[in-house]
Amino acid sequence: MTQHDIAFLLADATDEVKIGTAPAQALIRGGRRRRARRWAVVATTTLVLAGSTGALALNGLSGDGERKVSSASRPVASAEAVEPHMRTTLASGTDAGVPWRVYIDVWEAPADTAEAKATLAAMAKFGEHPQDVSSPSELVGKVAHFVHRVTGEEARTTEIGNMVVSEGDVLTGGEYGTVSLPLLPGDGTSTPRLVFAQVAKTAQEVTCTWKDGTSTKVGRTSADTGANADVPVIHSPEHSPYDWFAILAPESTELKGIKVTK
Repeated sequence: MTQHDIAFLLADATDEVKIGTAPAQALIRGGRRRRARRWAVVATTTLVLAGSTGALALNGLSGDGERKVSSASRPVASAEAVEPHMRTTLASGTDAGVPWRVYIDVWEAPADTAEAKATLAAMAKFGEHPQDVSSPSELVGKVAHFVHRVTGEEARTTEIGNMVVSEGDVLTGGEYGTVSLPLLPGDGTSTPRLVFAQVAKTAQEVTCTWKDGTSTKVGRTSADTGANADVPVIHSPEHSPYDWFAILAPESTELKGIKVTK
């Protein structure tokens, strides 16, 4: 049994969990999407840096209605693993006294099977396992993305999404993809205020509209905002065919929609 197989064993804590649109409203499609992009959205369960728990993977969740999925046990990062060079902090802040941060790890597309094996082994050191890859050959020519949420003084870290796409799978114009989920792990009844999204590399500004009628503009990084993660900005992680941002909705509301406005 491979490490990838072990990642999909049922956790002994829960045999079946029902997930609706509240914990994870996944992949709101916008613009003229030419093809579906699969997100494996991970929700509700926490991964502690020095420990281990399960993680719930929702593969290709549409956000319409409810879907039953099994809680899966996922290998965790080695205590000796250092922070990977391709990690980018998308956003951070403090909400109701709770510090939080969202970061993304982007793995360069391997050129052949040998490189793919090495990449998968490197991913495993950080507890990262792409949901849609069952063999090294399936990773060749594809970029893997892993989005993580860090919350609390104890820095509880949860993988909240992973996606593998062809390195040529770009977004254009007003195309985008978003995922919304609660800020705190395991809080499936809370408003899905935390948003992370991918946009075209040509996008200069995105406007997030909230259900309370307000909106927030997210622009590009600059000399002033680059060092201030508390300001929501669009980032360009190396190797990703997309650009990315993360943002927390105002208290008691959630995302209504986003639009590329520049």
